[in-house]
Amino acid sequence: MNFRKLSIAVLFLSTSGTVLYAQSKQDTIKKEKKIEGVIIKGTTKKGTESNIINLQKKSVEVIERVGSVQLAKQGVGDAATAVTKATGTQKQEGSGQIFVRGLGDRYNSTTLNGLPIPSDDPEFKNINLEIFKTSMVEYISLDKVYNPRLLGDFGGANVNIASKEHSGKPYFRVGLGSSINLQTFDKKDFKVQDGAPGFFGYRTASFIKGNPNQTYPFTTKWNFKNADNPFNSEMNIEGGANFGKFSFFGYAGFENSYEFSKGQEGFFFADGTPNKNFTDVERSVYKSNTTALINLGYKINSNNKINFTSNYIHSSDQAAKIYKGYSYDVDREVIINRGDNKITTTWINQLFGNHKLGDSWTADWAVGYNMLNSKRPDRLQNTIDAQNFQLLAGSAINNHRYFDELKDNTVLGHAYLSKQFDKFKVTVGYDGSYKDRKFENTTIGMTFKDLLGHTMDPNNIDAFINAHNNTLVTAQGEPIFTYLTFQPENKLFVPFFYTIKQNIQSGFANVDISLSDKFVVQVGGRYDFIDMQTRWDDSVMGQGKKNKTYNKFLPALNAKYSVNDKQNLRLSFSKTYTLPQAKELIPIAYYDVTNNVYGNQYLYPSDNYNVDLKWELFPRSGEVLSIAAFGKYIQNPIARTTYSTSAPSDMSYFNIANWGYIYGAEVEFRKDLYQWSNSKLYTFLNGTFMQSQQKLKTETEFMKENNGKVIQFNDQTKDDIQGVANFLANVNLGYNHKWNNDNSLDFVVSYSYVGKNLYALGTNKTGNFYELARNLLDANINFSFKQVGIGISAKNLLNPDYKIEQTNGAGVFVHKDYTKGRQVGINLSYKF
Repeated sequence: MNFRKLSIAVLFLSTSGTVLYAQSKQDTIKKEKKIEGVIIKGTTKKGTESNIINLQKKSVEVIERVGSVQLAKQGVGDAATAVTKATGTQKQEGSGQIFVRGLGDRYNSTTLNGLPIPSDDPEFKNINLEIFKTSMVEYISLDKVYNPRLLGDFGGANVNIASKEHSGKPYFRVGLGSSINLQTFDKKDFKVQDGAPGFFGYRTASFIKGNPNQTYPFTTKWNFKNADNPFNSEMNIEGGANFGKFSFFGYAGFENSYEFSKGQEGFFFADGTPNKNFTDVERSVYKSNTTALINLGYKINSNNKINFTSNYIHSSDQAAKIYKGYSYDVDREVIINRGDNKITTTWINQLFGNHKLGDSWTADWAVGYNMLNSKRPDRLQNTIDAQNFQLLAGSAINNHRYFDELKDNTVLGHAYLSKQFDKFKVTVGYDGSYKDRKFENTTIGMTFKDLLGHTMDPNNIDAFINAHNNTLVTAQGEPIFTYLTFQPENKLFVPFFYTIKQNIQSGFANVDISLSDKFVVQVGGRYDFIDMQTRWDDSVMGQGKKNKTYNKFLPALNAKYSVNDKQNLRLSFSKTYTLPQAKELIPIAYYDVTNNVYGNQYLYPSDNYNVDLKWELFPRSGEVLSIAAFGKYIQNPIARTTYSTSAPSDMSYFNIANWGYIYGAEVEFRKDLYQWSNSKLYTFLNGTFMQSQQKLKTETEFMKENNGKVIQFNDQTKDDIQGVANFLANVNLGYNHKWNNDNSLDFVVSYSYVGKNLYALGTNKTGNFYELARNLLDANINFSFKQVGIGISAKNLLNPDYKIEQTNGAGVFVHKDYTKGRQVGINLSYKF
């Protein structure tokens, strides 16, 4: 094949230092987007691999990018999987969240076209990257080295998704696909909840806000039902065209997935006796995603351009779980049916302008408005005695329905101005955002009287809990059913809530100084003013409000020294911070089966100090070898942990330590192994080694900072930092064959290793929780013809256990253990 036409995006998938940030003396981030867009489209205009590597040599700031074409060749269909192929990244099981250099959700940020976007889940700061399909993006970039253009709330990385913009000939493409999970497709009893969001994920359930003694409040059944044909499917359309000075790109797609797994979950006391020990757990998880994007561009002239992007995302996540095992709360063997579902609608609107003002001035501006609505409509739980098959009536939370809704509206924007002088370049900028978020929730718990003789079929709860029995009374004239929402009788269905109004105003300045032809230094700083106003009303934590204001000054230095034409040395220093997130900060309770999590109003920001040193070697055109060392020192790091309460599995968030540090090394390597005729065999790989430690606070310090809450660690004063794996690696072997100008074959085998890491700190000698190491193997083959594309994928071939263990003085115990299942699929596309 023509080597120049192989996208440099391959390099991203294996490297931390593959710097595709094209910054010449006059370049800006917006200009880089144009260059990268050409790369993804596969043309030779500024997009040859040799040219991109040359731009990497000249850049001051370090960034990694991956294009959608190369991702498609590897069978990578979403942004989350794409990012995990980069050096030093991993995905946490069950959350869709990304850890970068050992730092998780609260330390990272996500932007679309450079503007922050909201999370789709009140549990997390960042949106689930799985819902961004690679067909709708131009490229995905990963900033692991800070510069003042980025948000100051930065510890691990910023992930930026650049929406696709059309250039070239008009086209229209239709795609269809299907896949099966080999441990799911033949399950006749794959469960879904009645009233759950449904196949397309739009249906919502509600409850009747009348007197429950007169009107049965629930509108859906308690019984799970079996799903029909649990086969994954995908369909999408996309197209683009130019109309004079206008460009248009549009994408719309839908996909779903089914995953059945059997496993176990538990939580154990310090002496090894179980608090929860569910040895038989079945999970049926159904997900759907509907996405639409429009990107309009208007090129006023060669110096001025305006873009408008509107992105609609609707996702659903439904889970039906059946737990069988021991519960300390009721001191017996139980069967728990748990149905949970979440639907989220996100609408992101952005308007951008890029302007060249004369020979030396450039200006960039953007405004955005984000709207998000996320609901958990009708979560349910039943708890049944496994001996006599009666509903347990001791606590209203054992048998309940739960409804919540999150509304988030954000107005934001930025304006940047740059001036190029002879030996240096000055950039000044402003960023601003105002967020208004409200979260409401209602729990309807049930207690029962006169249950003698009411034997329960765990698969037919509706035979007992139904509208007819709602009218029955005991011999004493009391209702059999009693409903509790944890509110007074006069406002039974008034929801509990929290609100947060967050105002962040920022200014920054950068100076790029060319000290010589080989030595370039960028010195800059950012000032952030943060104002957070919170209010809450919770059934456990009560009512309250708190206003917090922070002022943060963040200096940064990036330097590059060109040893010769083939080698670079890079050095970066910076200070950043990490804000507590709304769910961590506001004392609202969230109840799960094996643990409960509460916010902590006494949290405060962490300060982060970052350093990076990197050496790059470019032996030949398109080949790269680099070694990077990095370190992070964190003052007052935040972590989730258990603490001393009557419920030993309760968790909250604390400034867990006085200080913590992470240091590590990253290696990346890419080489063409062998070429013959129109074929090529190549490899790209990366590896990351990390170590961490934090100095835990004393019991007295905790009590002082957290209004008397008590934490007792396991006789240690130091421990690892949550999420830091000792070793991460990606190894890829690819084969490419091309015949004539329109037909090609790509076959890629990808192996990833994620090392053991700390999942959560344990207290009161219950021990720490560790996510065990796992090995991942995928294979993908793509045939590209003039108008037809065929892709065959095989994912998760090793089917490793996603296992979390609890370790204490009494032994090692299983906290969670599941497999996700092997998946094989095929997709077809036709381009008009």
